[in-house]
Order: sequence, then C-alpha cells, then structure tokens
Amino acid sequence: MLLRIAKSHLELPHMDFGNKSEFGMRVLHLLSSSGVYGAEKMVVSLAKGLRQLGCESILGIFDNLHVGSSGVATYMREQGLNTVVIPCNGKIDMTAAEEIRRCINVYEISLLHSHGYKADLYGYVAARNTRLPVVATSHFWTRRTMALRIYARLDQFVLRQFDHVVAVSDKIAAEILAGGVSSKLVSVIDNGIDLAALQRPSQSFDVELRARGKRIVGAVGRLVDQKGFDYLLHAIPSVLKQFPETVLLIVGEGPKRAKLEALASELKITDSVRFTGACDDMPSVYSSFDLFVLSSVDEGMPLALIEAMAIGKPVVATRVAAVPRLVLEGVTGRLIEPRDPAAISATICELLGDPATCERLGEAARARMEARFSSELMAERYHRLYRNVLKRRAPATDGAPCRN
Repeated sequence: MLLRIAKSHLELPHMDFGNKSEFGMRVLHLLSSSGVYGAEKMVVSLAKGLRQLGCESILGIFDNLHVGSSGVATYMREQGLNTVVIPCNGKIDMTAAEEIRRCINVYEISLLHSHGYKADLYGYVAARNTRLPVVATSHFWTRRTMALRIYARLDQFVLRQFDHVVAVSDKIAAEILAGGVSSKLVSVIDNGIDLAALQRPSQSFDVELRARGKRIVGAVGRLVDQKGFDYLLHAIPSVLKQFPETVLLIVGEGPKRAKLEALASELKITDSVRFTGACDDMPSVYSSFDLFVLSSVDEGMPLALIEAMAIGKPVVATRVAAVPRLVLEGVTGRLIEPRDPAAISATICELLGDPATCERLGEAARARMEARFSSELMAERYHRLYRNVLKRRAPATDGAPCRN
C-alpha cells in the first residue's frame, strides 16, 4: 500500500498490516533517497525478514523538493511493503517532523529506525518529546563536498541522542565512536540479502554477447566517484591486450555517467564497454557475468558485492571498509588496493585465464554468503536489538562496539 501524508493533515488511511497484538512490534523506518541502491535494498530485505519474526514495518520515504521519491516509494510498494511518502519542501522543513510524529501516533509505532543523516535528524526531532525509542543505521558517510562534511558532523552530534546506532562496518563504527557516541550504544550488524530471490534469474541479461563468445566482466553500482569506475576503465586496455574478446558491463546510473562514457572514448575502449543503466532483474545481470569487479575507493558494506558472491561469481574487490570480511583473499575472491588500475587489470587477467580457480572461488563465495549474510540472519540481529532497546532503552555493553 502506497500512501502520501498530505500537508492538509487529512486523516491517514488504514494500513493492512494486522493488529499490534498479532505482530507484537511495529517499526517505522525512515529513508531519504533519490533511487534504489544498496541501502534501499537492505531496508526492503530487513522489513521482509522482520515480518517473518512478528515485527511489522512501515517505510517512511521522504518526498524531497528537488529530488523526488516516487521511484523509491513505488519500488517499496511493489515489494509488498506498507509505504508512506512524507513531503519535505526544503533542507529544513519542520512540518516533515510533524508528519512523522502523526504517523507515529496514528499507527502506534513501537520504535523508530532511521537510515541516513536526513532521516536521523527528522526522526530525532519527531521523537524528541515522546518516549519512543530511536535507532539508526549508518550505511556510509560521504564527505565529497563541504556541505556533505557538515551534514556528517551534524549527524554525529544527533546520533549521540539515539538509543542505539548500528554501523554496517567496523570502519563506520569507528567513525561513530570518534563522533562522540558512547560505545555502549554502538553495534555492528552485517547487511544481508534475500538469497533465494537471487537464485531465480528470469532471463539471460545479454544473450547477444554470449552468442558472440564474449567474456563478460561486470560491475554494478551508482555512477559516482566513490565507486572508482574510472580506475576500472583505465584497467581495461591492458585486459583487452590479453583477452580481446572481453566486454565490460557497467550496470547502474548516476551523475558521473557522461564523464565515464567520455573516459571510455578517450581510452579508445568504447566498443568493449557497455553502460547499461539501471536494471530491475539483478539475478539475470549477475548470471551473465564471468567475473565481478568492485573498484570502490570507499564503502560501507556493498550489497552488489554480496549479491554477486551469493550467486557464485568469482570477484575482484578493493580492500576497503567491510570488504575484507566478505572477500577472503584467495578463498572467496581476490583483494586489491584501491585506486590501482594495474592491479585491477592484472587480477582480472589472472582469473580470466584460470577457469578452475574462478569456479573454486565462486563456490566458496556462495557458501560464505549463505552462512553469514542472509536477510534472515540480519533480521534476527535487528529484532534482538529492537527488543533490547525496548526493554532497557540502551544495551548495557562496555568496550568496543558489539556484534549483534
């Protein structure tokens, strides 16, 4: 069900999620987003997993003035999740906090869970004068611009007031602690994915390339500087010298697309690189790859990498943030240093020339994802955290960030 909270404060429509005694807990997830990326998919997987544990979720999606949310809200609705669209008409719009507070009251929310600095701020303001527990998940702080650095600092301050803060990697947890949040209030919970859904590709993503005998190296992510696609493009000429039949597929959309396409042209590799844009059928995308490459210069816990490994693809990934916990060097994939096109090309060539190793790495990757990074396990950890927060208002742990 997709709802929009009107500025006129009309009565909120009924949501079909059963009564509170049936589910025992009702959580409002807040998210400000311009597209369906890793964090959005994680929230969907979490909400579905929580439902199986008797915890119902409502997803509150900000409808920002300059960046619409209809695509994100529609995606959430198509996943069968109760979704509320919250108008936000500027960088500071306290009526958005009022609407969140109304949602809390009307739907008898047990706990508020925010995702990202904007959701953290508005969620905190909305719940400040209530007894509602507030939890945040910090997926990634980007500091590319002065404005984003200011937002990150503000977020660190706001998070000190929360009942609990979850980080998706040890690096992010360390940043949260450095921002002044008590170690008693910080834990690390791995992202998880719906493994069963990934095993159901609907079709071959690129039949034409397969028919022509091409080797497909794939990369998935938003086209932004953080993902390091420029370093990957610089690696491709060397790969083509050894494996001229190789095609690089870059799957995703973002503000750097034109710049990356221009770089491919400058490197004279346009015929061997395809920018596919966003794709809905990700199981088919991953199934089409011979090899997956993550070239990021910074990360939280990348969902695309988890998905590629879960479907059994050999991976080459940069040694950033939580990636070494996913990719065990020489066991479930290959690790390289970021910003190193020579290392990217050398490792790609090594694996393309060794099918037996690729098969071994892919099988081990799939087994590790099934054992450690399922959406069911993630939901169980969050559900346990919610219960602890509701019971004690803050987990009583000392020392380093705990792992739920």
